[in-house]
Amino acid sequence: MFRDLVEPLWLPLVVLAAVWVAVFRARALSRRLRVGGAVALGALWFVATPFVALVLETPLAVESTIETDWQPDYIYVLAAGFDIGDSPAEDSSGLETTRRVNRAVMLWRDYPTATLVMAGNQPGAESLRPADQQGNLMREQAERLGVPTESILIDSVSTNTNGHAKVARDADFLTPTTPLAIVTSDFHLRRSRREFSRFFDNLRMVGSDPAITDDSFGDLSLRSFWPQVDALRDTTTYLREYVALALSDLRN
Repeated sequence: MFRDLVEPLWLPLVVLAAVWVAVFRARALSRRLRVGGAVALGALWFVATPFVALVLETPLAVESTIETDWQPDYIYVLAAGFDIGDSPAEDSSGLETTRRVNRAVMLWRDYPTATLVMAGNQPGAESLRPADQQGNLMREQAERLGVPTESILIDSVSTNTNGHAKVARDADFLTPTTPLAIVTSDFHLRRSRREFSRFFDNLRMVGSDPAITDDSFGDLSLRSFWPQVDALRDTTTYLREYVALALSDLRN
């Protein structure tokens, strides 16, 4: 609780609130502008809380139930970017990519006849790294966790969720009825399902967020209504995801 009191987010919020109180009391603006500004300041406070982040994430996290008589032929692991080092050997996958590969390997252990497909390259890195660098980092991680090389494929063409699905559609080893497991971050499940379900009928969506870090409405406390930097970051991510969902149909 005391850590939350020194969140860096507090400084701009306190300054904004102080300025707004001064303006409000001076009555330098019309009543409509004063009320609108107060509402905007309250909204900024609200969207920076873990409660709002949880409310926004819940509709996005549409993980599937995997039936006992179902098994995937391919496990698609959607890339989420990597961090570029001074040399290719110093590159490393980002947190979300690492989690997605970890979860995919756990799933592969349940279905060892399946093939992992590391899907995607990093847009904007074309002049710095080969197109398959993201996939190679993911493959190496999976191999360290026990997946044999022959059970891994790399899609180094697609650069976004829409592209992942279209490259899969064009793959000669897949048909619309091929059983596919799609592994991605919880907040990314709904959009991934929408894109892949355009071309495939037999999908199961698997979220990669660690269960130990997942929040639920049963975890709410007073702290959940306290503005926090991490919550504001998550809220921004989820709002961007909703925008991408709204634009999804326009890309096809």
